[in-house]
Amino acid sequence: MLAYKLFGSGLNTLTIASITDVATGLTAAGTTQGTAYECTSAKNAFSTVGAGSGAILDSDAAPGDSQMIYNGGSNALSVYPPSSAQINGLGVNNAILLPTNTACEFYCLTTTLWTGILSR
Repeated sequence: MLAYKLFGSGLNTLTIASITDVATGLTAAGTTQGTAYECTSAKNAFSTVGAGSGAILDSDAAPGDSQMIYNGGSNALSVYPPSSAQINGLGVNNAILLPTNTACEFYCLTTTLWTGILSR
């Protein structure tokens, strides 16, 4: 989404900022769902990813929300769903491994199910 196109629609600045919310230079944390870095932006770009470290999708997300995660680090990034949820068919609370230099767009379908579309 290009923010400059939204300004012409009459939406206020705060609304546009929330739609085009981007966080860059992120550092992955923890090695479990409970200790992973919680992503709270719509677009999240990790530049530092230690071995086994991870990120968790926003626990306040609602059906219809989406988040993009990009792994620009030197190791695979474990991306966890919010507690008691699952990504695709991986099972409840299990992470998807996001390879280096790869992005995934995650969509919250229900409060317990997310789906991810992986780039290559």
